[in-house]
Amino acid sequence: MSTDWYRRKSWTEHDREAFFAKLKSARKVNRPEYLKIQAIEFEGTGKAELLNAAEQLLNQLLSEYPGDTVNRSASLHTLGNIYKRRNDLETAFDYYEKAVDFEKKHPHVKTTADLDFSDLVVKMEKSKHFDFVEHLMHERLENAIFPVEKHRGYSILAIISKSRGDTRNFKRFKKLAEENASHDTSGLRYHKHSGTVKKRDSWLDSLLKRK
Repeated sequence: MSTDWYRRKSWTEHDREAFFAKLKSARKVNRPEYLKIQAIEFEGTGKAELLNAAEQLLNQLLSEYPGDTVNRSASLHTLGNIYKRRNDLETAFDYYEKAVDFEKKHPHVKTTADLDFSDLVVKMEKSKHFDFVEHLMHERLENAIFPVEKHRGYSILAIISKSRGDTRNFKRFKKLAEENASHDTSGLRYHKHSGTVKKRDSWLDSLLKRK
């Protein structure tokens, strides 16, 4: 099976030459999307050399297409993911925050940056952001479909409630988080097993259990 030219899993000199030749011949309006998709493919591998390539492609997108609003949030979010993989959580946090801020101004574009930003807020104990995170999570949960996003959202809300000594809401949100973690189907007719909790986040779990 052939692979789209912008979904490569390697970045040899030949790959780079072929990619940029195709990119140059593509319609200008589509180039940011191709850069973004290729970067996301590289980020998903988790390989250090491909994370570097992904970062370069995203920085190229952001610098060469500053007026592009469709791909900017996903690019910032993916940069956050890259730095999270590198265990540079402060830089990851900064990129997630930029993505969240951008989505507030451009609500037609939505990623899971709000979840990843909120996740780091509680894990890094950035309490000054707790009010904002509560707002983000309630907003996310109003329209949440998949058990995995509900599990994460309610877990984050439970941890914040616990930090404030709000036992009633802590227990309520924790119960909702556990209920969604146990769902083995999404409830959707055609994508029954999409968006379920396949692997628990041990860091979040430890925060929920911590006394």
